[in-house]
Amino acid sequence: MEATLLLHDHPPGSLVKLDRYLYNRADGMIGALSHAIRGAAIDAILSGTERVTKEGIDAIPLDHAAETMAKPLKKAVAR
Repeated sequence: MEATLLLHDHPPGSLVKLDRYLYNRADGMIGALSHAIRGAAIDAILSGTERVTKEGIDAIPLDHAAETMAKPLKKAVAR
């Protein structure tokens, strides 16, 4: 995904270093991940920074499912 960005000042491998953050941010959904990176890349082009950063990705709103943290299931209590 990173190789397709074609940004002039984006350091190769910088998204790989954010792997856990990206997984958590997108809640493991590839569509949300793609949307976040694409949105951050567009913002980077428009702002002239030409690089995707964690802050840039944070600024992109994701869909409701990705933004909402799943609540863990409660274990049934034996009576």
